[in-house]
Amino acid sequence: MRSQLATARGDREEVETQLADLKQKSATARKDLPDAATILSQLRNKRKKTPVTLADIEGILEIIEEF
Repeated sequence: MRSQLATARGDREEVETQLADLKQKSATARKDLPDAATILSQLRNKRKKTPVTLADIEGILEIIEEF
């Protein structure tokens, strides 16, 4: 019983460590995103007649930030 408890604690600590790493990577990735206006400008440079608006890009960034 004690060995099972020790194993479960070890597993839990490993999962918590992995979760902390993922949260840190997620926060770092969010900081690396350019602002919506920059993304829209780059998109329009590549695709001149794109129907995408600044509001569309802002919505996409909000969705990404939720992850």
